[in-house]
Amino acid sequence: MRRYKAVVIDGKKWMMYSCRALLGLMVAVLMLVSFVLSEILVPDRTGFAERTVTESIPAIKGFSKEGAGIIDELTQSAKRALVFVLGFDVGDQQTVIYGEIPFLRSVSRGYLAQQAKDAVRMAYNPQNADTQETAPEPQTPENGFYPIKEVDSGQKKALGDKSEKILIRNETEFGINIQKMLDEPLKFDMKGTSPKVLIVHTHATECYTPTGVENYDSSKSDRSLDSNLNVTKVGEVFKNVLEQKGIAVIHDKTLHDHPNFNGSYENSRKTVERYLEKHPQIAVVLDIHRDAFVYDDGSKAKFVTEIEGEKTAQLMFVVGTNAGGLEHPNWRENMKLALKLQNSINKKYPSLMRGVNLRKERFNGHLTTGSLIIEVGSSGNTLQEAMNGAEHAASVIGDFFNTLK
Repeated sequence: MRRYKAVVIDGKKWMMYSCRALLGLMVAVLMLVSFVLSEILVPDRTGFAERTVTESIPAIKGFSKEGAGIIDELTQSAKRALVFVLGFDVGDQQTVIYGEIPFLRSVSRGYLAQQAKDAVRMAYNPQNADTQETAPEPQTPENGFYPIKEVDSGQKKALGDKSEKILIRNETEFGINIQKMLDEPLKFDMKGTSPKVLIVHTHATECYTPTGVENYDSSKSDRSLDSNLNVTKVGEVFKNVLEQKGIAVIHDKTLHDHPNFNGSYENSRKTVERYLEKHPQIAVVLDIHRDAFVYDDGSKAKFVTEIEGEKTAQLMFVVGTNAGGLEHPNWRENMKLALKLQNSINKKYPSLMRGVNLRKERFNGHLTTGSLIIEVGSSGNTLQEAMNGAEHAASVIGDFFNTLK
């Protein structure tokens, strides 16, 4: 009698291996096809980089520089293919889809997505002083004069005909359900006459470019101890506008980054804790900064739009998390506030705000459930442009706070 060996097939394993094989084949085909078609569909690689990293950094010279080689070209082609097929950038994580589908979470941790994240990360500064290991500003060239470039980094330009949505530059692995957060109530209110808002400046010496200057001297500092020139002047605008709206505000002008930059977040943390102990009704802490971005060619960016006929610096909310390992269990409450404010400002001034930046670092956001960093313009903007942006944003923020009374 002939003996036959029984073959047992594990259906679940077969399905898993089949799916993996199919996925690998699809990606390989997409890489090959997109590489061939890229010469026709996307002949301008710099243009592709501008579209991929749509906010703040249109002048970055792309992920692959000229002559970078076939491997880098294939990487870019594969990323274009994924964006084309999926309909969104898996490395950007702007939608709730990222937070709900495990496959997309795994893809977003891959090499392609990490390249996209690294390029985006270059455009955002507050520097991470939580670790006390960073320089206060992006590296600038040695002595010389370099141009200042006007850049529209607003979310309206980034999202185009979808500008009614909210753009998030997510540098964490957390998924964000934007609509759910917009619908949920905040855990604080603005009732009462005691101080409800505290304005501080972790990097208070950050200053701006003089009015009328089109080229900057790289040997000159972007810092000033003069409160009429540095970012504390912008904080004063926020304070005045909010008070005009009936919001009780405390504005602290301590130079937490002087004489030493390292440790500035630790210094500002102690300041905030002192105010919270003295005024426990404080619900919102706004840490106001100005951004900075210097391109590879030495030119400096100014993030600007035009509102009511005036050049106006664009603003950005930065929200810290516990992704870096520091305790911050309630960071989603801060994110809810940022999204609600972003939504309100966009309705009145659609070009004013850059995308909300969600970061791994904590930035003292754990101290209240209403703590935010606000980046007002960049070092390329003038102080007047920054004050214009602060006035428009603070007006809408004040109106929003009054709905919480």
